[in-house]
Amino acid sequence: MKNVLLVDDDKVFNFINTQMLRQAGIASDIHTAMNGKQAIDYLNTCSEETAPFPDLILLDLNMPIMDGFGFLEAFRFLGHEKENVNIIVLSSSENPSDIHKAKDMGASLYLTKPLSTESLRRALEFTS
Repeated sequence: MKNVLLVDDDKVFNFINTQMLRQAGIASDIHTAMNGKQAIDYLNTCSEETAPFPDLILLDLNMPIMDGFGFLEAFRFLGHEKENVNIIVLSSSENPSDIHKAKDMGASLYLTKPLSTESLRRALEFTS
């Protein structure tokens, strides 16, 4: 089971995705952040407190304060703990330039909303 960080400003999506991850037995520990800055702050706290870094980050692109691309840029400057983290962008955008940009910036995979148990399982098989 995975330690997951959900980064999305939509509380409903976070709630639904949390329930789906738990019911599917995919995640043992789930944290949420409402924007990229909160997510980076959380990851810095993990590093400082030697708390477990997430195995998987599900990242929305369109958020206030710091969007998904800003998060991906900031993530590059984190310590070595980030090396085993898979980032899956989960966005409503199907724009090819967003998909290519996210992958170029380090996303393992790009999925469109809504997330389903089946699409997440396939994604995890691909990133493993």
